[in-house]
Amino acid sequence: MIFSIGETSKLTKISIQTLRHYDKEGLLKPIYVDEETKYRYYSIDQFLQIDFIKRCKSLGFPLEKIKQILYEGNNLENILKSIVFQKNIIEKEIENLKNIKSNLNRLEKTLSHAMNSLNKPPQMEELEFFILGSSQGEIKDNNDIETHIRKVFKKIDISYNISDTFIILKVDEKNYSYYEEIIVASKSINSEEIYKNKGVSLYVEGAAFKNEIYFEKIKKFQRDKKLKKSEIFYEIYYISKLDNKNEEYSLINIFHPFG
Repeated sequence: MIFSIGETSKLTKISIQTLRHYDKEGLLKPIYVDEETKYRYYSIDQFLQIDFIKRCKSLGFPLEKIKQILYEGNNLENILKSIVFQKNIIEKEIENLKNIKSNLNRLEKTLSHAMNSLNKPPQMEELEFFILGSSQGEIKDNNDIETHIRKVFKKIDISYNISDTFIILKVDEKNYSYYEEIIVASKSINSEEIYKNKGVSLYVEGAAFKNEIYFEKIKKFQRDKKLKKSEIFYEIYYISKLDNKNEEYSLINIFHPFG
């Protein structure tokens, strides 16, 4: 007994498009194709193959691997090897997804705090993060910033996911016209160098080379509170973005550590 592709689709709960795709990929060829109408027909025996393919798909096997099992290694030993191999792949994917979720949780916490503090008066807080690398020099424009960032990423482990890092620009209050260092930092990627300090934070949406007004706000806050201060400001870029006019509009924490 043979069944049309439409009947096969209904009986096996696989779409006609999927059956055609399996035919094209050589995974499941119809038992008969009408030369005139080009209609595809399948035998009831092929339903077992379809069920096997569905089971493999539900376990995450790619089509090429399923094809290999069906036509090159369709014995219990090879099936077991394939299952073990697929299990190892899935375990790695699960570990990767766990890391992604952990990083998303950290980013959510950081951004929630930043957004709740956005455009509010300066506040005292303690910051802690890992320093992955840095590049020093007179950084006078956005081209210099990008050049120094690439220098740092070239030196550090290339396996780092850039989404796990953020950029920090260091400026001396004696001269706001240029940055003296770029730091690539992370809260999730461990490093031997850890930065931990208390200071004053001011969260803003802004751009590099345009934050002098915020430096002065922080300095006034520290004078009013009679706080110790250093001569260094850090601009911590949590989210770098552009507005609809292609102008930078990044989420920045301007941090002035205590002396």
